[in-house]
This record gives sequence, structure tokens and C-alpha cells, in this order.
Amino acid sequence: MSRTLLRVFRELSGSQEPGEVGAAECGPHGPPLLILGPPGCGMSGLMFLVAALAAEEEGTVLYLCPEPLQTVPKAGRAARDPLILKKIHFVYPPSMKDLLQFFSSLHLTSPAPSLILVDGLERYLPPTCSLHDGALISSLMLDSVSHSRCGLLVSAAPNSMGTDEAFLAVERYFPNQCLVYHELSSGIKEQVFKMSFMSPRPEWNLRVEEDGSIRVSSCVAIGDQCPTSQD
Repeated sequence: MSRTLLRVFRELSGSQEPGEVGAAECGPHGPPLLILGPPGCGMSGLMFLVAALAAEEEGTVLYLCPEPLQTVPKAGRAARDPLILKKIHFVYPPSMKDLLQFFSSLHLTSPAPSLILVDGLERYLPPTCSLHDGALISSLMLDSVSHSRCGLLVSAAPNSMGTDEAFLAVERYFPNQCLVYHELSSGIKEQVFKMSFMSPRPEWNLRVEEDGSIRVSSCVAIGDQCPTSQD
């Protein structure tokens, strides 16, 4: 999944460089990936673009979130065939119980999806949830996609007051992570964030404009100091 997300970064930045993330490949999308970031950092936009990219090249894509997206993200290639979006099936489990039920019955889905995205896991795991709740949903998601041989991408904005018990478990189950964090505010019309993977790899800049559109650029492109691989 890290490589698929990097392809979205390159599309948003207009880069033709292949890029590397150093993640082991497991299946068509690589190991499951967890995106962690603050509210309003454009994670839903990134998730939607991953879904669109996968729908162009793979089979059915399932996009899970508690409620429908309010707007289609304004980013990526404008020339995408609208029929591609019909391969993205939106599912709206309203509660933790429904999300657990969905993954418990995933093996009955035919044909199996090529990719599952869970957007906004924190809305299923409020601060009152326990370590057990985080471990339960994480293990069930991972076991289910492993059985179905499909990719998994999960986004979450954990409680800003501190690390909830539930997310302590989630992060243990998802060692492959992309972190989004505040960098600076360059004005009232956009917010600027940094994005990086867990091990030393190139970072990216993510800009969220006032209208909700997102832009990505490599930090190298604007002269920032980026971590380099130790390989």
C-alpha cells in the first residue's frame, strides 16, 4: 500500500520519478498501511485518489466510512473516466459493531475486492474505547484481508489530547504507517503539512487549500532537508 500511496503523491505533484519507500511487497498492494494525521489534513482526499487509482487498474474497490463524503476531492487527473468511479463501492457501517460485522463476513463476498479502504477509523474508536477494542478491530481487519488476498488502507485522526488506549493497539498491529503532521500555516487560504513514512525516507509536503483541494510536492523540490535512507 505504501507504493500505491506514493503513486498518488507523484500524480498530485506531477513527478515522473518512480520513488521508493523500502516496504516489503505482500500481494498486489503491499502490506496494509495506516495513515495517521490531524483533522482537516486532506486524508479523505488521499484515500479517494488511492481508490480511483486502484479502480483503474484492479477489480472492485470498497470504500468504508461512517457517512458519505460531502464532496469529491479536487485533485488528481481531471480526465479520469467517470465509469471508473463505478468500480468504487461505498459502504457506510454506522458503528463499531457494524464494522466488525462487515469484516467478519468479508469472506462471503464474491468476487473478493482488490482493495478495501477504511476512512476515519477514529470515528469507530472514540476515546472511551479500550485497548481490547483497538486490538479486536485491527486483528479482524488484517485477518479478513489476508484471507481475501486484497489490499488494505486505513486512515485515522486519533484524539489530539493524547494517545487513546485503542490506538495504542491499532499502531502495534499496523507497523507500516504514513504520518501527516502540521508544518506551518502560510495564510488563511491553505494549510501546510508534512508527510513521511516510519523509517527514514523522503518526506512530502501536503497543502490543503480553502476550497478543500489538495496539492503535494516533494520537500526536496523546495529545498527542505529530507531524511535519507540508510540502506
